[in-house]
Amino acid sequence: MVKEKKFHFTFKVFIRLLIFGLIIYFSINWFSSKKQSVLGDVDITPNLYQKLPENSRYQIDKFFKDTSTLIQQKLNGFPQKQIKEIKKAVIKNVSDDIIKNIDKD
Repeated sequence: MVKEKKFHFTFKVFIRLLIFGLIIYFSINWFSSKKQSVLGDVDITPNLYQKLPENSRYQIDKFFKDTSTLIQQKLNGFPQKQIKEIKKAVIKNVSDDIIKNIDKD
């Protein structure tokens, strides 16, 4: 028997949620922007971003570009793969039901 652990909202959990939220926020801004500069168009941080050294801005831009490229590569053909897997699962379930009904009779 598996024991169920109770959820405790701790400071560690809060920090993880905060980091996750920030990642999502900046990702949405990155994917919605059309300019080369990643964080230059964000309403909250344009001054902060502009004050960063050129090398740091380059590294931030490069990180987001590399990450978006990686995500696009991983998602290439994703819907088609999912549809194919669903079709396989439906066919397998139907064939299993047919075999079960044949064995039953």
